[in-house]
This record gives sequence, structure tokens and C-alpha cells, in this order.
Amino acid sequence: MRNPAQLAAALSGRPLLMREEAIPALARQLGLEAGDRGSPIANFFGRARRALAGREDFEERTEPLASAPRFVGEPDDVGFGWVLKDGVGILEITGPLMAEGFGWGDVWYHGYDTLFAAYEEMFADARVGAIWEVVRSPGGVVDQGLPELAALKRENRASAGGKPIHAFLRDGYSAAYWEPSAADHIVAARESGVGSIGAVVTHCDFSGAFAKDGIVITPFKFGAKKTDGSWMEPLSETASQGLQDEIDQCGRWFVADVLAGRPNLTEEEILATEAGCYFGDSDNPQLSALAKGLVDEIASERKAFGAIRELARERLASSNAAPAPAASTEEKDMKRSAVLAAAKSAGLDQAAIKALSEALPKAETDDTKPKDDEGDDDEEEDDDAKPKGEGGAEDEDQDDKKEGDAAAIAASAEAVKHPALALAAIQTGQTLAQFKASAAVAGRTSGGNRLDRALANQSRLGPDGAKKSEGALGDAVAARIQKNRGEAS
Repeated sequence: MRNPAQLAAALSGRPLLMREEAIPALARQLGLEAGDRGSPIANFFGRARRALAGREDFEERTEPLASAPRFVGEPDDVGFGWVLKDGVGILEITGPLMAEGFGWGDVWYHGYDTLFAAYEEMFADARVGAIWEVVRSPGGVVDQGLPELAALKRENRASAGGKPIHAFLRDGYSAAYWEPSAADHIVAARESGVGSIGAVVTHCDFSGAFAKDGIVITPFKFGAKKTDGSWMEPLSETASQGLQDEIDQCGRWFVADVLAGRPNLTEEEILATEAGCYFGDSDNPQLSALAKGLVDEIASERKAFGAIRELARERLASSNAAPAPAASTEEKDMKRSAVLAAAKSAGLDQAAIKALSEALPKAETDDTKPKDDEGDDDEEEDDDAKPKGEGGAEDEDQDDKKEGDAAAIAASAEAVKHPALALAAIQTGQTLAQFKASAAVAGRTSGGNRLDRALANQSRLGPDGAKKSEGALGDAVAARIQKNRGEAS
């Protein structure tokens, strides 16, 4: 987890997807002064390193803060960096963005990693009918996780058959526009700030200052370009070209993701913005994000939330509450493996994992499968005993039993506390008794809640955690669990 000093080091060494004039405001948030001489970026980060690295009052946060606009009222529940209200998963994104989220005290800065985890959780939670993100950010850094986050959203948004995602931009610049561009619908207020589709890296040459003070720095290097871009020496032509090539590549990645998220735009239209910044709307089209096609609608924050809340209600109301189809033996074994993998990642001890393994049904082997009757006569007799087009009375009884177990699990008190574990039980073909045994294991260990979260993040419990369709809390069974959760509360 990064602290502010590490943030400063990371930002100063990475290409920025941030407006440079946002640096002084960020400095004030950290209790620093950005300074008024030289590059504000370099000045601020230097001061941040010195002032924050050894501060005794530094109290690091290990979990992201979850918040929502005050007008929505008390949340119904709180997730990993997001809140649930009226079927809407609300995610507030405030401040600079980087690869890894961090916080201290009552301050939290999201990273691409924590946003990814929050989105996975919301996609997996059947109580979430739609997702609303509220963005106020000057941007962030070019780093791993940002393209993956945008791709996750595009693959699971309404236009791809998933959940509606709406973004409201209070201020969405650079990286904070790249990320929302993957939403189904972008709304801004007239006075909002939008744009800055570009990247920047700043070079500071201190060689003149060193020379004035009589300081001579002589680098010994292996590789002609080893010190290209160094602050110890003037910027060479090759170093200058290298930095420009790096920024151009970042720009191409940025434009490609915006195009993938917003098919209403063309590459020429995006490039024509020249990383300009716009109001949400303006009577001058050259200052309007709406006129440029960067946002879809101008509305107040309250109106934007009302629209996404209505979408969530419609989607949840139309969810199919039928029990999930029975899993094949192969699927059952894969999901069983995924459950145990989730238990391990959640930090359950060996005894708890063993008890959970014993509660899960084993995959059928040749020894456990019913023996087929031998001989053609027996086969003909069996065919005559079964109604045409059906599996016979015995299969119907088995289907009825599985359906009954699924309904009983979904309606149980244990499913209220462990919804993801309940779905895992149904998908792996557990009986009600086996599920209660699994829930008891989760309830006895401090990792029980983490187990349920890990299962939800498994996304339909694929053996390697690969994303599949709606996620671990698929609508079919989760609707039943949610109904019971509502009655219990």
C-alpha cells in the first residue's frame, strides 16, 4: 500500500494523465505548499517526499473509504469502496488516480486496483441492479490497471449484456475521463470540467544550478541512453525524442480506449480536442463537452441519480427468480475447486479449509456413478419405462430434489449472512445440510466475511477466476437470496 511519499515518487517518475494546474490543490490536501518557483510538479513532489516520509501522525488506511453524495441518504449496505442504495451501487472517485489505492486518516485515494475490485464486487452482487460512479478528479498516472479497469467495465456494462453503468462527472479530466469513458452513459453538470485527453511528462534540468554552486556530476554508465531524461544534465535530442515517443504511445492507448468506450466518437474528433478542457456545456460549442460528444447528457446530480435508480429498479424487478440449472459433473468439480481456492485466498486456516472441503460434494467418479444395466433387452425395457422425451420418474425426482435443495438454501438464514457461499452451494449441488455445514465453517472463522467476498469476486466461480457472464451472484438464484435478505432486515 502506498503512502503519500511513495505516491509522490510514483507520480514524478511516471507519465501523467493529469492537469498540471491541479498539483497545488493536491499539495494543499496533503498539508503542503506546492511552491511558486520552477516546475510545480517537481517542486511539489520534492516537498512531499521530505515532509511526509517521516511524519509521526501518518496513520495508513488498509480499506478504502466508501461514500455517497449526501442527498441519497443512508446507504443500505457498504461494500469494498462502494455503497448500495435503492439497488444502485454508488462509487465515488475523488482525487488523483494511480495503480494502487492508499489512504490515511479520513482520506482515501482510489487506485486502479481498488476500483477494479469494487467493480468486480458490484458486478457480482445481485442486489446491484445498476452502477453509478461520481467522479471529481484531476486525473492520475499512466500505469498498469487502468486499461484493464476500462475493459472490465466495457465487458460488463449494459451494452454488453451486463449492468447499466452511468458516470456523473463533477470534474473528469485525463485519467479521470479515460476511466468513465467505459460507462454506458456519461452525465455532467453545465459547470462540470471534462476532457484533457492527453498525457504529459515533465523534465527538470538542474545542471545549471549545480554548475553555479560549483557542483560537478559525472555519470558512469553502461548504455548510451542510460541517463536520458536525467535531471542532472541538459536534455539531449535522443532523450527528448524518447520522452516524446513515450508520451505519444500513452496518447494512442488513451484514444483507443475512449474510442472503444464511446462509439459515437471518431479518432479524428478525439485528436482534434488536442487535450483541451471543457465545461459540461456552454453557449460556445468550442467550450462544450456535450457539443464535442464527450458527454451524453447535461443534468443535475440528483436528476442523474434518479435516472440510474429507476434503471436499477426495472432491472431487479425483471430478474428471473427461477433456480439455477443443475451443474454438470465437470462444472461442479471446477466450482468446487474455485470455492476452495477462494477460501485459501481469504486466509482461512487449514482446519477450516478441510472442514469446508468435506462439506462440498465430491465429483462423481467411475466408482461412484450408477452402473448401467448390461444387455440390449434391459436397455429396451428401460426405454419403455420412460415417458418419451423425458428422463423418467427417477430423473424427475432427482430434479425436484435439486430444485428443492436450491430453494431451501436460498431461503435459509445462512444465505442472508453468506450470499456468495449460498450460490456456490447451489452451483456445486450441495444439499441444505451440506450448505449449513459450509456456512458454519465460515461463521466460526474470522475469515468468513472475506471468504464470501472472495467467492463473489470469483465471477461465477470459474476455476481460474475468469470472468463469466453476470458474476458469482447470478440473477437466477440471487433473486431468491435477496428476497430473503430483505425480509430478514
